[in-house]
Amino acid sequence: MLLNKLYILSSFVVSETGDRISAQVALNKEHPLFEGHFPGNPILPGVCTVQIIRELLEKATEKELMLTKASNIKYLGFISPVTNPVIQFDITCRTTEAGTINCSAVVSDQGIGLCSFKGEYVII
Repeated sequence: MLLNKLYILSSFVVSETGDRISAQVALNKEHPLFEGHFPGNPILPGVCTVQIIRELLEKATEKELMLTKASNIKYLGFISPVTNPVIQFDITCRTTEAGTINCSAVVSDQGIGLCSFKGEYVII
């Protein structure tokens, strides 16, 4: 895990076909990252959200991955360890004939969308 102690994986389920991942992540509001982003109003940086998606994909595929293309990232709300202590990641992925992994993800809290993502990964 590259985001050392930023979160704890509360639940992690991969579909039988391996193309869907459902995970709940509990954010560590005491993590030093939140002291600087932002003091008194902690917000999960967008790049960390993208990194969590990668880490969940790596856990599901048991492969080390590198993001090569992020075709669409939309932030629909702030992710705060105070107001959103547990966030839901729903990821759909497929491996192309070229061997890349195309992925789309929705990050939400109690059904309210906070981020949507579409990207492409290669195995490294």
